[in-house]
Amino acid sequence: MTEESALGADDVLWVTGCGMLAVVALASATFGTFLDIFLVARAQTHCLGDLSAGERFAGFIWATGRLVVFPVVAAGSALASAPISLIARLPWLARYGWPKAVLAAVAVLAAAAGPTAVIIYDVATKGTPGDCVPPWWPSWLPFQTGSDEIAAVSAEGASWW
Repeated sequence: MTEESALGADDVLWVTGCGMLAVVALASATFGTFLDIFLVARAQTHCLGDLSAGERFAGFIWATGRLVVFPVVAAGSALASAPISLIARLPWLARYGWPKAVLAAVAVLAAAAGPTAVIIYDVATKGTPGDCVPPWWPSWLPFQTGSDEIAAVSAEGASWW
């Protein structure tokens, strides 16, 4: 293997650090946006049935806004998680392999947390009007029941474990 084709230590650090966060932000900005719009539309169709033209237009305006907001949230979440991957470059951690892997996994999870929270919030508030809960909605997540109150699904008969 020639020296030009071999990955150096700096390349590996970039791929496991900033490069991985950029990939997470890009994937969240593209796939996450469309997943958010799809899940909200599916939940609204389940809860409201066939939507009128006005409701469809309102949904289109909301989706257009999400095409702008969601990439900003994904990039902000990736930037907020960048210091976690920078900690792995500290001299006293750089000589060990396992802390770098753990910190890289934590940074990726932190970068994905913002877009995941936006999807859950949108489906819970915009996609579930009234007391309607789609059958695919997890029972442990809250849903929107009124204008400002969020209530959890009844836990009667459920155990803590």
